[in-house]
Amino acid sequence: MKFRTCVAILLVNIAAFVYLYRPGQLQNFLDSLSPVQQILFFGTLLGLSVLLLWSTLPAPRVDPTGKAVFITGCDSGFGHELAERLDKMGYHVFAGCLAPDREGARSLKESTSDRLKIVTIDVTDDFQVSQAVNFVKQNIGDNQLWAVVNNAGVAVFCEIEWCSVQEFQKIMDVNVFGIVRVTKAFLPLLRQSEGRVVNIASLAGRFTLPAFAAYSMSKKACIAFSDALRQEMKKFNISVVTVEPGLYKTPITHENYLIDHNRKSWAETPTDVREDYGEEYFDVFLKQVALSLRQARPKVQEVVDNMVEAVCSKNPHYRYVPYWRFRLRAFIISSLPTSISDKLFARSFKMSEPEARKNRSPRTPLNTSQKFWSTPEKENHQ
Repeated sequence: MKFRTCVAILLVNIAAFVYLYRPGQLQNFLDSLSPVQQILFFGTLLGLSVLLLWSTLPAPRVDPTGKAVFITGCDSGFGHELAERLDKMGYHVFAGCLAPDREGARSLKESTSDRLKIVTIDVTDDFQVSQAVNFVKQNIGDNQLWAVVNNAGVAVFCEIEWCSVQEFQKIMDVNVFGIVRVTKAFLPLLRQSEGRVVNIASLAGRFTLPAFAAYSMSKKACIAFSDALRQEMKKFNISVVTVEPGLYKTPITHENYLIDHNRKSWAETPTDVREDYGEEYFDVFLKQVALSLRQARPKVQEVVDNMVEAVCSKNPHYRYVPYWRFRLRAFIISSLPTSISDKLFARSFKMSEPEARKNRSPRTPLNTSQKFWSTPEKENHQ
């Protein structure tokens, strides 16, 4: 049962209980109200219940007949699940896969109908993107391209000083410029159908935690691109939607891969930087990363449900955030002063003292030779 449905039922029960039994303190409260105020009180509770129940009703959906959807990142994870779901609903699915000969693409083909077609695509390769567009044009038949779902993405969680510039560039090329490449390539087909673009962003694009710099940068850029595209495409009746999940258990959050990646990046970090942090700090960091990844939510269907709504709803939301706790957390964090949110993040990601800071005060004063900005002392002339 959905959370909003549970809340609505709870409110109805509270209203009925208060009205029928009028327990002690509430009896005094109700007696202090005029008849009109009592009607407003109970009417508000019932009205909220009705609104919550109404919000859980299924949204009207478009007819999948004659509609095709192109999805990137279908080798595994959200994209794989979405391709299967849309195929079962009757859409013609073009499933973009980085490795069409591997198990992910093969199992997707085996579990779906003949309508689904595997498309080879590396979103960082302009030629492969243009080839994917040509493949869709040649195989779409009498159907129209209804939606493009930019789902392909990569992640890395490591601190800035041992995350190489090349790693930053790789993440931006997949998570940002890959979305730009694919979207621009398919927009002419979407204009014909007045369809939609669905971009899979993340709550990491709304706020940034320690070790999330590269990933958050890419998702903030994804959201910014989506916001601009939504406004620019309105004149063509093309909808632009973002789906912004929190941390879920998917292949890009696989613990062993991310730990090994951190070890490799650490080994390639300059010696003086590693000495300033120390091996103890790095070991604690790896334990914190592992702990965070183990807390990832396993119910990936929550994200796929929102992706389906983004593709199929007649009137999609601009933004979907799966799972009510993630929505509530995002709202609270975005409302807090930066100083407080920083402290909350620091508490959730507890680290040891770096080697270079040990045996020093929290704010080590600069020595005289370092005070290059200070005003020279006046000479004492006697």
